[in-house]
Amino acid sequence: MRIDADTLREMAAQLSADDRDEMAIPSFLHKNPALRWMAWRRIEVVARLIEADCPRGGTVLDFGCGTGVLFEASATRAARIYGVDLVLDAARLWVLKRGIHQVTLVPAADVATIPDASVDLIVAAEVLEHIDDPTETLAFFRRVLKPGGALLVSLPTENRAYRLGRRLAGFSGHYHDHDAWHIDANIQRGGFARRLAKTIPGPGPLAIYLVARYERAP
Repeated sequence: MRIDADTLREMAAQLSADDRDEMAIPSFLHKNPALRWMAWRRIEVVARLIEADCPRGGTVLDFGCGTGVLFEASATRAARIYGVDLVLDAARLWVLKRGIHQVTLVPAADVATIPDASVDLIVAAEVLEHIDDPTETLAFFRRVLKPGGALLVSLPTENRAYRLGRRLAGFSGHYHDHDAWHIDANIQRGGFARRLAKTIPGPGPLAIYLVARYERAP
């Protein structure tokens, strides 16, 4: 379920440098195979969880959908997919190329149009670390999730291995507001119970990314 290199380059040509970087396009295309593998590895882990957690015929909200790289994983189960982002050009291109008819693209400013208790699964992959105060976002998640609905996130740990990988990938300077464990604590305080936590590619100092699953608390 990867986006092919030609399409990624086409997306990049339509985006600003900041948006291209935020959607991880340079990492997906990196000449270093280890860095390229790491970029795709977290996508593959999240995709498998989507396929396991979304009920057949359900509704998925991909919050911060970026390129739309996770749409196809959602489409294996979901009857409806909301793709939300500040910039939707790349996602729109991918939807058209792949004919993913379940997707409705929603500008971030219009999320209030998504009905209450209408979503079975929210995916927030590589997005919450960019939000200074997630209180409003988490309240929105609780509003649109059905009782018993799930939230899947992937987050950077910001540890030494992560920072080294960023430098090797060509990124520099301050980029994220918070690390994975700070955000995890905020999510749990925001009305969600963590049910799964997996670090990629391994535990301890090898934990470059955290992938976690939460359930909406009563």
